[in-house]
Amino acid sequence: MPERRFPRLVGLYSQAIKEYCEALEWDHEKFRVCISDEGISHPDLYLEDPNAGIIDKLSQFLEPTNQSSIFIIWDEVGMGKSSIRDFVVKSLEEVEAYHALLITDPRLTPLQFLRVIASQLGLEVPGVERRQIRDALEEKLLELSEQGMHIVIWVDEAEKITKEVMGELRALSDLKTEGGTKACKLILSGTPRLVEKIEEYITKDPENVAAFDDRASLNTFRLSKWTAKDIMNYWRLLSSFCGRRNPFTPDAAETVYKISEGKPRTIAQVTKLVLNLKAMDYHMSRGSLEISSGNVLLALKGCLNEGD
Repeated sequence: MPERRFPRLVGLYSQAIKEYCEALEWDHEKFRVCISDEGISHPDLYLEDPNAGIIDKLSQFLEPTNQSSIFIIWDEVGMGKSSIRDFVVKSLEEVEAYHALLITDPRLTPLQFLRVIASQLGLEVPGVERRQIRDALEEKLLELSEQGMHIVIWVDEAEKITKEVMGELRALSDLKTEGGTKACKLILSGTPRLVEKIEEYITKDPENVAAFDDRASLNTFRLSKWTAKDIMNYWRLLSSFCGRRNPFTPDAAETVYKISEGKPRTIAQVTKLVLNLKAMDYHMSRGSLEISSGNVLLALKGCLNEGD
């Protein structure tokens, strides 16, 4: 009976990647978790350079003396919103006075949203009425704020939340201690539709116009596309994270930039594809470890041919 190609290739790729990592002096286990099909999957690989401004703006926004309470991060799919989310949440874990709550399922009812937030704060709320849960949650947020704990609520894919949920979140973000400090800060990340929905929310309802009277309190930040230089810096960061040697050449960065149009998710996906195929090439021929523009084009050509 002839050997089946698929099981053989699965085992071969696994072995080839291990060998290539060893040759580069990379930690194979770290390499396995650093890139996924969704993009950059480890917060230590977040590249600050393309969006340096957001670090400054977020730092100022999160200051307890800053009365702004809503921050919006937006751009098209694949521009790195999840990466910056993971980076910020992980970074806040290292700051004792901050606690970040992450909501990744925006398709919740107002009651479910409040319950999720309460649960992440370790708050058990009796009863099922929204008012009961909101009152208990507000009391807890004020208590934590008075104790010097700053709560950050991050809602991902926030363009999918309803007007009613936005009302509940806005009410929480307006909550103040007796000293005038906001009890929590709200970060919404999503597509351009998020910005449109916020504008609709502000302008169509007289009560919301009053609530968002100070438009300056709405911080918005649109993410930037990467340059070829950013791609090269990302590869250096990746190489440092996994081990030592950086196999990528500058001309490879130029080629990936043209192919990806500067989208971080596409850059990460192409990086993973090229590394995997280069590993197979190294396994078969024990040739150069270097990844050049030619390797990028060859990998993409093979991928496109297989899809035809």
